[in-house]
Amino acid sequence: VSGDGGGGDVPAGVPDDVVVLDGSEVDVQALDNTFRAQNVQVRPGTAVIRTNVGRNEHDVLPVEGDAWGVEVADFQPGDEYQHRFDRPGVYDYFCSIHGTTTAGMIGTVVVADD
Repeated sequence: VSGDGGGGDVPAGVPDDVVVLDGSEVDVQALDNTFRAQNVQVRPGTAVIRTNVGRNEHDVLPVEGDAWGVEVADFQPGDEYQHRFDRPGVYDYFCSIHGTTTAGMIGTVVVADD
């Protein structure tokens, strides 16, 4: 995680509209063609639970690597997927059915101590 160059503790690549969530578990909904909240910040060790509450099938794929994520077969309407983020960083993800790595159904998990 690198700084923003402005003397703050904001990691590079953090979206302007990030929502800071507290708790050992936080919820992100996959609803139709969006993630709600789209961009979240959590503390290390937090489990991000994604629930498909819409009518469409989805997947959740990391933009970089393959250490986490869920395929379409396991994320149908009503399904839940969770991943515990232990290391600080900026983790971008997307649904390959309704977006690309940079547009459409995309989201970011920021893991930071503050």
